[in-house]
Amino acid sequence: MTHRNERHRVAVHPVVAYDRAVLTAVVRQIFAAYGLPARVRGGTPVLLKPNLIAPRPSADAVCTHPEVVRAVAAAVIDCGGRPCVGDSPGYAPLSRCIEKSGLKPVLDELAIGVVPFSAAASFPVPDHRLSPRIELAAALADFPVIINLPKLKTHGLMGLTLAVKNLFGCVPGIRKAGWHYRAGHRRELFARMLLDIHAAVCPALHLLDGIVGMEGDGPTRGRPVPVGLLAAAADGPALDWTVEGLLKYPETTPLIAAALDDGSLDPARITVDNHGFTAPEGPLKPARSARATARFPLHSMLRRLVVRRPRIAVSRCRRCGVCVKHCPAGAMKLVDGRVRIDYKTCIRCYCCHELCPYDAVRVGWVPGWIAAAQVEEEFDNERTDDAAGTSAGAATAVAAADAPGRAAGGGDPGAGTCNNDFGRGAHKRG
Repeated sequence: MTHRNERHRVAVHPVVAYDRAVLTAVVRQIFAAYGLPARVRGGTPVLLKPNLIAPRPSADAVCTHPEVVRAVAAAVIDCGGRPCVGDSPGYAPLSRCIEKSGLKPVLDELAIGVVPFSAAASFPVPDHRLSPRIELAAALADFPVIINLPKLKTHGLMGLTLAVKNLFGCVPGIRKAGWHYRAGHRRELFARMLLDIHAAVCPALHLLDGIVGMEGDGPTRGRPVPVGLLAAAADGPALDWTVEGLLKYPETTPLIAAALDDGSLDPARITVDNHGFTAPEGPLKPARSARATARFPLHSMLRRLVVRRPRIAVSRCRRCGVCVKHCPAGAMKLVDGRVRIDYKTCIRCYCCHELCPYDAVRVGWVPGWIAAAQVEEEFDNERTDDAAGTSAGAATAVAAADAPGRAAGGGDPGAGTCNNDFGRGAHKRG
């Protein structure tokens, strides 16, 4: 595990396309720099934790790109390790997310196992912030080495989702909704919980897929944007702080603020090895729901009155029940064939917006004195650039980056369950 007085090195590599040969070379260089060959030899089980939040194709920049997973898995195999992939998606079965993201052919070709994050177990949290123990996927204990493979995206609740936030996928199934209910109403509290998960999981390496990232209403409804980087570190907060600075993100995210406040992040102890990456012009466009994070007197009362709230676009809603099932506060209900939102109960965690398979949940202004409201069909025309897709220039760049490794995807996004429906176990974590 990392300690608070350690120095941390963050490697940043310019990678502009999902070219297999380039990724293979860069990942091997990263493995050598962080001592991975010595840690994964001799048949060591290695868990790869990509971002597989939803069943979306790689071109949408929602999930970690299959070619990044391939390069890391191949490097593990070359070192003598045995890679497996595991995650707990937002609403759909893990198998569906693997298939739609284009990852399944990679797993089949390299004979990579899949580990369901269904059962939970209690894990100790070193230097805890909220609790000395936390419930995470029991399968984590089977792996002496964990490699975190996040996707660079904006995020409606936390500003950005990078290395540390990706580990929230280690919380099994519906238990994520429980954390949203307990901590999602206060971003600084949610950030402290994420830092506890990071400390409990303690990955050997974080490797961020920022070749094509997402801006706007992330983590699932934003716009793909070419960024052109792979970043790696043994410490998640150090990587997150470095990338936020390189990309000129317009504000300090709640997670970085929490890490600075509790002393687990010290920028003076971070060394950045930049291998030639130059950030795109201008910062990433934040998610609309992430633009009001400051706390001030009467904050709680004013938040109820003015903070953006979820709204239902009626003509897009298929009444699939994903938002109702996964609302941590139980604020959403199907009434007379339509989704109704009780704003007195809603905690504005935006899980519904993040998980809706049909882009039927929007985030916008709703008067705070309204207890329940239904958006009419004309609201469907109020699409932003974030939801509408890429501009012509961005679309060309994204297609160019994705072309070498693009896998087929798409199809009906349909609703699933929290249960992962295939996988296998491995060895105990040392």
